[in-house]
Amino acid sequence: MANFPLINMEKLNGAERGVTMDKIKDACENWGFFELVNHGISHELLDKVDKMTKDHYKKCMEQRFKEMVAAKASEGVYGQVKRYLN
Repeated sequence: MANFPLINMEKLNGAERGVTMDKIKDACENWGFFELVNHGISHELLDKVDKMTKDHYKKCMEQRFKEMVAAKASEGVYGQVKRYLN
C-alpha cells in the first residue's frame, strides 16, 4: 500500500521545489488530498478554524433538519386536506 501523501512546505523554497511540486501534483491526481507539514500556521489558529467549521456544519445540519420537518409537516397537512376533499 502506498504511503499517505505528506508534503513538507519548507521544501518549496529551495533545491527540492520541483520534487515537492511533483508530490503535490501526484497527491491531487491520485489521492485527492494530502497533509501539509511545516506550513507555519499555529496550532491555536488550526484549532480555532476546526471549531468554527464544526460549529458552522452543526448549525447548517440543524437548519436542514428544521426545514425537512417543516416540509414533512406541510406534506402531511396537504395530504390530509387532499383526502378530505376527495
